[in-house]
Amino acid sequence: MLRGSRCALRRTGCPRSILRLLLARKNPRRVRLVRAEDRLDFPADVSSLIIPIRKVSEQTMKRSNLRLSFLIAAAVLCATTAQSLTLIRSHNMVPAPGNHARTATTFAQYDDPYSDFRNARYSNAGLLNERDEIKLGTQLHREVTKKYSLTDVGLDRVERIGQRCARASLRPNILYRFHVVQSREINGFSLPGGHVYVTTALLKLANDNELASVLAHEVGHVVARHSLKTLKQSQEYNDIAKSLGELTGVAGDVARDLGVTLGQMVGAGFLTLHTRDEEREADFLGVRTMPKAGFDPQAMVTMFQKLQRIEQENSSLLGSLFSDHPDAEERISNTRYEIARMKRR
Repeated sequence: MLRGSRCALRRTGCPRSILRLLLARKNPRRVRLVRAEDRLDFPADVSSLIIPIRKVSEQTMKRSNLRLSFLIAAAVLCATTAQSLTLIRSHNMVPAPGNHARTATTFAQYDDPYSDFRNARYSNAGLLNERDEIKLGTQLHREVTKKYSLTDVGLDRVERIGQRCARASLRPNILYRFHVVQSREINGFSLPGGHVYVTTALLKLANDNELASVLAHEVGHVVARHSLKTLKQSQEYNDIAKSLGELTGVAGDVARDLGVTLGQMVGAGFLTLHTRDEEREADFLGVRTMPKAGFDPQAMVTMFQKLQRIEQENSSLLGSLFSDHPDAEERISNTRYEIARMKRR
């Protein structure tokens, strides 16, 4: 059969190179190498014998290319997904104690509740100077004594704890004066020049560490000059600033007119009500002051928890100190965050 086929092909004038290819298909053991110059010389009448072989090769190459394309696309998709997951994790991750510094410098801490206050610098620039601030505080305190009943009950305790917080604060060089207000309301507030007030009801509620958290918070308002900033925005600011500059004592027309204006402010609580951001800043300054003063900052959390329970049971017992503050849950969460941060550093 093979011999007859070979002879028949030879009689058609088929080149030896074609013959060898055809014979290789019928008898693989008879395969020989085909010279390159022979491969280029295929006659047209036998092209149909070669095309099917080429078609099979092209289809195989197309399938291989398609598979390769799928593999490349899958690799790109995996890389993109992995990068996205890395960014998400870096956004939400809490740095471990061993690598917190590196993480802090590599990724912005978008979840830091106190990020706006960390690099703050405090001074009287653009506000009343410190001398006039102290004068203002003295005049405001005179008006407070007209509105509230002050008592010496618990004053020694407040003075002792308060002075420790003041000395550990970012503004230790002014003279702080602490006062106790006789009231059933749980409240506290501060005024320019270092005057800090807490109520007898608050003293009954708080242990020493918790009282320190309230006093450190109020000292924080004095440090950040929150009341002075509020005063700067009032229509009476220029007149008050002028009167304070001319004030030489507690008597005279200037003192009297100033007293009337400040009395109205105290009555309206104008200088003791703060924005939510100012309250957050005072929380931040307070919780960072506590360990420096020798108090447990965790007591700020327990104080908030006590106030939260009272708000649920009888909110009328809470004074203005807490009516304009951020939500208790937020304050607890923020404080815990800062305590954990301080422990890592």
